[in-house]
Amino acid sequence: MGFATVSSKGQITLPSYIRNKLDIKPRDKVEIIMRDGEIILKSVPSFRKLRGSIPAKKGSARRAMQAAVSKHVTGKDK
Repeated sequence: MGFATVSSKGQITLPSYIRNKLDIKPRDKVEIIMRDGEIILKSVPSFRKLRGSIPAKKGSARRAMQAAVSKHVTGKDK
């Protein structure tokens, strides 16, 4: 268990042992869930960490995949 102090801007710093255990790096995303008066933070896998986990496509399939990823990353798929 760790403790954090809320800053005047409403920010907290995750303790380093938690960041290390969950492999959370600067600019990574975390999901914030509020349930029964508690706040739950969940690490969200980034595309950076998934790189290379799927075999590369060729030709038009590769371009379609790159376009879909680009739309998702920029938030234009919502």
